Amino acid sequence: MTRGFDFIPSILWHPHQGLWNLELMAHVTRLTRNQQEFEKVLTLIVRTDTFIRFFFAILERMATLGPLALYRKAAIPQGTEVLYLDLGTHEQGKELAFSIDRILGPIGGDVKAYGFEANQQTHSRAVARFASRPNVTIIRKALVFEVPPNGEIKLYKDQEKGLGDSLYRQTAETEVVECCRLSEFLNSNKLLKPGQIRLLRMNIEGAEYDVVQDLVEAGMVKAIDGYFGMWDDVYKIDPPRDVEFRRLLREQHIKSIPFNGRDMNWPPRQRLITYHVHTRIMQAIRRIAKERLAQKSLQPLSSPQ
Repeated sequence: MTRGFDFIPSILWHPHQGLWNLELMAHVTRLTRNQQEFEKVLTLIVRTDTFIRFFFAILERMATLGPLALYRKAAIPQGTEVLYLDLGTHEQGKELAFSIDRILGPIGGDVKAYGFEANQQTHSRAVARFASRPNVTIIRKALVFEVPPNGEIKLYKDQEKGLGDSLYRQTAETEVVECCRLSEFLNSNKLLKPGQIRLLRMNIEGAEYDVVQDLVEAGMVKAIDGYFGMWDDVYKIDPPRDVEFRRLLREQHIKSIPFNGRDMNWPPRQRLITYHVHTRIMQAIRRIAKERLAQKSLQPLSSPQ
């Protein structure tokens, strides 16, 4: 979807943010006369962006699952494990909670969720936030492509309660944190299992490229059934590097959809995200069925008595 819109000026369709983008909103802020007028224009922009994305989400579902799946809700077979990775959970974990309670909870499955939050303070609050959920583990590590010899890296802290903490966007306040590659974390904890649905949402302020590079090099990028999140910070921090990032996404056929804090305030966005995640889950269920069939066909026939 991104590639097809590259010829459009970024104010009309940003390669990551879409129509609902910061550049356009800055113009809206200057041109509107009051808050009420701004809210009306914002609502129009969000609804239009959502409609466009819904249109492509529907086309994708029809192309991959057939027209009969257009209005179908996903139903995870009993006993099927869902590995959910939330990179950049923050202290409230709104997106993680929404995924577990509103997207995955109603359709079954044995959900095992891992949230990553590097900032010590926000990590502690996220741990407290999900303390009553035994299926959620919050990890205090930064995710990188190259791990320094001492296994630590500098985290630049923002002034927005950790929302903009970054390994790349430099600020005066810093914190030294442990880091690792996502592939190594998955391998060392033996989290990838046969017959499993795997979903990944990330918004890690410019380190998204590192994670995708890591998964590609480790041969795991195809093991993830669905990618989600807002991956615009590479564009903000280093535009030439973002060109490489988007090229890698195209080469690996990774199609993400925005899923971050701002979407949680808009029910239409929640419905769009849910629809898209359900598509990925149905694709994963079909993949698992094919793998089991292929494995069964390879089993030797029992010898006659």
